[in-house]
Amino acid sequence: RDLDTTLAELFSFVDKQVGLDHTLIVFSADHGMADMPEYMTELGFAAGRLDAKDIIAAANEAGKQLGIDEVVRYFFRPYVYLDKEKITAANLDYRQVEKAIADALTDFEGVNLAVSTKNFSRYKGNPLLKQVKRNQHTTRSGDIYVIQDPYWFLLEEGLIAVMHGSPWRYDTHVPIIFAGPDITPRKIQRLVHPVDVAPTITTYLGISPPASAQGSPLTEVFE
Repeated sequence: RDLDTTLAELFSFVDKQVGLDHTLIVFSADHGMADMPEYMTELGFAAGRLDAKDIIAAANEAGKQLGIDEVVRYFFRPYVYLDKEKITAANLDYRQVEKAIADALTDFEGVNLAVSTKNFSRYKGNPLLKQVKRNQHTTRSGDIYVIQDPYWFLLEEGLIAVMHGSPWRYDTHVPIIFAGPDITPRKIQRLVHPVDVAPTITTYLGISPPASAQGSPLTEVFE
């Protein structure tokens, strides 16, 4: 309701200042949203909450099996960051340590997959890999990417009611709405991407897209 009220006030202001018949409206979001695990459990789905402390403990236990105490430096959802100095001091191969910990976390309840980010080739063919790689930053991302099972929350701390960031459909599906002059009202059901918004707007306006723009114009906007 608050969003509806805010949009109504915005559109009313724009209509008075410019006129909605001279305005292109584009509405979307950067992510979807998951329902609370407790609610999904009531509906009969397997759901739950993963606490960062448990993830860290499981990773440290896997490290201890290799002779390294407290191998986890920290956890920042969805990444586990390992202590490279301790791994080097133990004279162990970094990738092998990362693999062992990722495998241990994958077996943890509520974890769908733990990805060793230095060795993506291990997961070739996994449909989630493309999304994980898109989330990867060469200098800031962690060593192991933890993907929770569908309808599970992955928490750093506290009891929260909402979260996002998983690769599952409910978390990645967003609407893209265009409204404005010469746009025919209708609903389109096909796979598109938020990165298609920028080239669609520039095509609608008859200008060149930004140099770094990705995606393709949504042709239905112009038909």
